[in-house]
Amino acid sequence: MKFTIAILVALLLASNAYWLYREIDKGVTQSYRSQELFEGANRQIAAMVLASEAVRDKPKREVEAILKRLFPEEQIFEKDGVLHSAWLTLPLTPQGRVSGVATDPLVVAQSAPRARGFVGNEVFWPK
Repeated sequence: MKFTIAILVALLLASNAYWLYREIDKGVTQSYRSQELFEGANRQIAAMVLASEAVRDKPKREVEAILKRLFPEEQIFEKDGVLHSAWLTLPLTPQGRVSGVATDPLVVAQSAPRARGFVGNEVFWPK
């Protein structure tokens, strides 16, 4: 009887230890995944800020030519005062100039929890 109780206690401790290990592992994995999403979102925002500065105040025709040269397979069109390609949305001013690159709200949301301006070499969404 004592042997059975000892085995059952050992199994209980082993199963609880395994459960605790899995929960800790899940938490660590989620932390890494969250950090990767945060870093990826900030890289994308940094690229969008850079791209916005590169095309801001350029005439629509000039930006279309750049897009066609860089992405020859993509269809570029204008709809509702916005220049669209497969991956980019470029709002136009009433004068027909590009005002920048539109941002994806999901990317902004993923970078927003820690947004504090420029820190070191990491670029966060400018407020």
